[in-house]
Amino acid sequence: MPELHHFLMERWALYHNLEYDSSEEKNPRLIFYNEKDEVVKTVPVKKMKADEISSLLDSLGFYKRSQKGEEVPEEFQHFPMRAPRDEL
Repeated sequence: MPELHHFLMERWALYHNLEYDSSEEKNPRLIFYNEKDEVVKTVPVKKMKADEISSLLDSLGFYKRSQKGEEVPEEFQHFPMRAPRDEL
C-alpha cells in the first residue's frame, strides 16, 4: 500500500479534522461521522492512489491547508464535510 503510505506521510496533516487509526491496517478505510458521531459513510482506501484520496476529501468539503501548521478558518473548525446529501 505505498500510495496510502504516501498520502499519510505527505498529505494527511494538510487536512483538518482527520484521525488515523492503525488498527485497520489490513483493510484501511476512511470513516465519516456526522455531528452525532454516527457513521454516515465508509470508503475502503487500500487500492486508492494518494490523488484519489485527496480528491475524495476535497469533494466532501474537508478543509485543506496550503502548508502544514497553517491555521484553519473558523468556519471550517467543527464540520469538515459539506451539508449531508442523500448519498451520505
